[in-house]
Amino acid sequence: MRRIIASLFAMFIIFTANAQHNAGDNGKVLMIASNKAVSSQTGWDIGVWYAELTHPYWVFTEAGYSVDIASPEGGALYFDGFSDPEDASGYAAFDYISLGFKKDPAKMALTQNTLKLSDVNPDDYKAIFVCGGQGPMYTFIDNADLHKFFTDFYLTGKPTAAICHGTCILLKTRTPDGKFLAQGKRWTGFASSEENYADAYVGKKIQPFRIEDEARKMPDSRFEVAPMFESHAIRDGNLITGQQQNSGGEAAQLVVEALKADRERYPTYVLVHGAWADESAWGFVRDQLAVHANVVVVNLPAHGADNTYGAGIGLEDYVKTVSEAVNRQSGKVTLVGHSMAGVIISQVAENMPEKIGKLIYVAAYLPRNGEDVSGITNRFLNNKPIEVFEFNPDYSLVSIKKEAIPEVVCADCPAYMKEALVKYHRAEPVKGLNDKVKLTARFAGVPKYYISTKNDHAVPYALQQQMIRADGTVKKVFEMETSHLPFVVQPEKFLGILSSIR
Repeated sequence: MRRIIASLFAMFIIFTANAQHNAGDNGKVLMIASNKAVSSQTGWDIGVWYAELTHPYWVFTEAGYSVDIASPEGGALYFDGFSDPEDASGYAAFDYISLGFKKDPAKMALTQNTLKLSDVNPDDYKAIFVCGGQGPMYTFIDNADLHKFFTDFYLTGKPTAAICHGTCILLKTRTPDGKFLAQGKRWTGFASSEENYADAYVGKKIQPFRIEDEARKMPDSRFEVAPMFESHAIRDGNLITGQQQNSGGEAAQLVVEALKADRERYPTYVLVHGAWADESAWGFVRDQLAVHANVVVVNLPAHGADNTYGAGIGLEDYVKTVSEAVNRQSGKVTLVGHSMAGVIISQVAENMPEKIGKLIYVAAYLPRNGEDVSGITNRFLNNKPIEVFEFNPDYSLVSIKKEAIPEVVCADCPAYMKEALVKYHRAEPVKGLNDKVKLTARFAGVPKYYISTKNDHAVPYALQQQMIRADGTVKKVFEMETSHLPFVVQPEKFLGILSSIR
């Protein structure tokens, strides 16, 4: 066992892009908000209502979605004064979610640099959410481009939402057959009773028209409202609407529920990390892959944050963990394994070939029946000892000498990544490296692809080629000019290859 090559590495990545663990791994939601306008009724500068952006934003990110913000003109948003939790009126002083958002420079920067809607590719989003505020009654109501964007997205069947005064677009948005998009559907928006309250509060008429009044004139109208300022949201098919600012979170929750039901439209990838690593190894590609797919990252027992003591943990434990993740998905999955995980995904495919659409090996061990990681390695090295390994006293765990980690694992990684590899290195259970796979024709029949790394110092390119030839069933081999971590060094190219495997 002391002669295992240092080829089992992956890494424990500090995921700098998202402070929240796993944030964004479910895909992207587009929020659409108003740019600044001036009310012809009041003379006020108007725009989006804080809570109608910040509360849904909170719900989406807590559910694991990343959020982009767009506006008709792009650039800066303007927040309605009464919605500001620090406004002198104290009208929204209770809104601590918006206050926290406002105090976060990174969050506020998003509102100052919104995407221009005409530049947005709707295919990059799994749902859209149109915010309200006072601005939409001027900036959205006659915006034909926004109406078309909303309708086109709705017609894909993906969750399509609008709240409060943002629902004014449904007064004019039509489907290709000429009917109103909301015709015959249950929906809601800012109520006339709430307009009465707002007008009385400021002592003047605020809005140029009232959504509820106009909605009730529409054919086959099913416009519904709850008591004044009560949280109220409705889902009718993939159309989701919320009544007012207090309904943003509830409407967003309905979007999240709809997204869960919508998973079947996307392919599902289950990503399995290698030795001396954890699920965060996929951090550089996970979120982008999730834009057009369902992505499940598996954390193996005794790795990363899992506190299982590694002694005695082996292939059976790993296979059980991955199999459970696969079984939680509906339909077949694409199972991706890096390095040591090639052995794991092979055994999983043998055990449940009916659940595996494809196997993708990434600089990974590709075993034949009765082989194990240690045996494959020893044969390639002619049993030459490897000096970089350090074992615990009973040889149940193996580590890599710290000074050897960067060069062996990722010579082409940036310095901060090399530091992270060393800092978060955790001893690997030895048993899993010696456990043999049991493979039959069931495994041979599963489609296999291989992403080979030509500058690999961990699983050498020559060893990769040997395993591919010995297997004889790999449908296609892709080559990358990288070290052992292609998804770190060249994430965009890696994703391109992954997406091309159909």
